[in-house]
Amino acid sequence: MGGTVLMAHASTTFCEDRYRRSFEELSSLGLKLPEGSFAFLASEVLNRVSQHAALQNQMPIQTTDAEIEELSLALISQQSDAGSQFIFDLQSKGASVENVYLSYLAHAARRLGVWWEEDRVSLLDVTVGTGRIYAIMRAMADLFDLPDIHHNKTAVFSAVPGETHTLGVRMAADLFRKSGWEIDLKIGLSHDDLVADLAKSNHVLIGLSGGGEHCIVELARLVVALRISNPKALIFVSGNIVTESREVIESMDVDAMSNDFEEAHALMDQLWTQAKASARAKNVI
Repeated sequence: MGGTVLMAHASTTFCEDRYRRSFEELSSLGLKLPEGSFAFLASEVLNRVSQHAALQNQMPIQTTDAEIEELSLALISQQSDAGSQFIFDLQSKGASVENVYLSYLAHAARRLGVWWEEDRVSLLDVTVGTGRIYAIMRAMADLFDLPDIHHNKTAVFSAVPGETHTLGVRMAADLFRKSGWEIDLKIGLSHDDLVADLAKSNHVLIGLSGGGEHCIVELARLVVALRISNPKALIFVSGNIVTESREVIESMDVDAMSNDFEEAHALMDQLWTQAKASARAKNVI
């Protein structure tokens, strides 16, 4: 087994370190995945941001075409911080995290998508722009409400969509239940259905299982989607995919991973403790 991966999250308004780390990780991930996969991830970011905004009940504030044009250009400019500075200025003027998501980033994502379809921007421009949108969202994650923290340890376990080797995640769910955890097991759902289901379930811990390197692209796509739809969730990866593709998973912005049950159990306990500590700090439990 390789070294344990367990990362704590900062709790600031706009975490500059997380912004840079998230952008670098996503860029690194694109280099490690099979050729053409990063365009797949870029499409996922653009679509997921737009869909996430459309599903919210809150009314977005009105934006001007000029504002969205300025933000879209900033996101693909040669000035790496132009987009994040635009968002930071909005926050400084009192814009809520919901309106940054629903009004500005969502509209900018749609515009970049249209520009891409119309060949007004290159694939490189779009991958840079979507990487920055994703990084901005990750940098603002601590502004979102925490998922419900129950007294009993709870988590949702799921196989990566399309994975046919699900015995491992089923056994893991049973073993965790025997040790006192409440496990909600999701098997056989499509990517979109799983993301939609998890967005509604509001779990604080999400365990994803993959049988090997064959599902690495789908895992990457799922993690990216969940970081947008469930910004405060802690994500754990397990299964043979950890043994076969550890270096790639390390670029996926996950909170922990292991393919050893005892280690996985200890890491999940740590993540639960981390989640409860965050909840106490914000006086939500």
